[in-house]
Amino acid sequence: MMTRARLAGTGSYLPETVVTNQDMSGIVDTSDEWIVSRTGISERRLSSGESTWHMGAQAGREALAASGLRPEDIDLVIATTVTPDYYTPSLACIIQAELGIRKAPCVDLGAACTGFVYAMDAAARYLATGGARNVLVVSSETLSKIVDYRDRTTCVLFGDGAGAVVLSAIPEDSDEPGARILSSCLGAEGESGGFIVSRALSIDHPFILDADAGATGRNRDRFGCEGERFLRMEGQEVYKFAVRVLQESLQKAVEKAGLTVEDLDWVVPHQANIRILETAARRLGLPMERMVVEIAGMGNASSASIPVCLDRMVRDGRLVRGQTLGLVGFGGGLTYGALLLQY
Repeated sequence: MMTRARLAGTGSYLPETVVTNQDMSGIVDTSDEWIVSRTGISERRLSSGESTWHMGAQAGREALAASGLRPEDIDLVIATTVTPDYYTPSLACIIQAELGIRKAPCVDLGAACTGFVYAMDAAARYLATGGARNVLVVSSETLSKIVDYRDRTTCVLFGDGAGAVVLSAIPEDSDEPGARILSSCLGAEGESGGFIVSRALSIDHPFILDADAGATGRNRDRFGCEGERFLRMEGQEVYKFAVRVLQESLQKAVEKAGLTVEDLDWVVPHQANIRILETAARRLGLPMERMVVEIAGMGNASSASIPVCLDRMVRDGRLVRGQTLGLVGFGGGLTYGALLLQY
């Protein structure tokens, strides 16, 4: 998949409420040393009432402004989240309305922490076929909705926030050099989905015929979290999965593009855990200086983490036109994906 397209604009939004490791030690048995040594996280941002759609709209507004485009120039809105505020309307539809984007189709894409990479792949394919000229991709997460703040193994990991990009097609006859989507590699291992679980509403209405319908599988909880909405994770299994697929998916995407890992100026991974990133970098032979790490001040913000990193890189000058990036996501589902682009 070679698509002439460029990141026309980026944006992000993090809530003002900063929760430090010292704050976390006041509610669960943990410490700053324990958290930092195992995760690399020093603090995280948590919503104090900001909704998923509000954070997403703020990030999308920044990306649109940075692109220099008008709302009516956007042909498609793709949003990703595991923590929507409503079952309907979709997050994408609410953001469309908030930003004054008229008529453009809107879709929510659910791939957990890999959501942004999946959405970028989908956007690139729309651009390549002429189905859109400018696509707004917004990833917004309010993970504090589903985190159990009694569970010290998970509550210290997650944060809230949103990131967004505008991806624009470059006409084939344009003289603009460089910018393009080079390749992608997406996948999933649904058989391991139980390693990261947060249950939605269960079936409960006056016309249920058999309260024991679980025996037939009709009303059975597949993952053994009956009535529990809080996120549950098997940390060691997720760690092994993440290290493996970060390395494998990036290598496959690089090979598809006819490049090597050494050709990448930056790898922008999902910000899950510093140990995952360090181990994967070592296996790839990639210097940590080229692995973007922003986890210390934001925690794991699921699908929002990669676009937040991109926005920070653009705004602080680290990301320069002509550089080649590898975006790598991995998370619930279990899903994974890598996408290479030239900025």
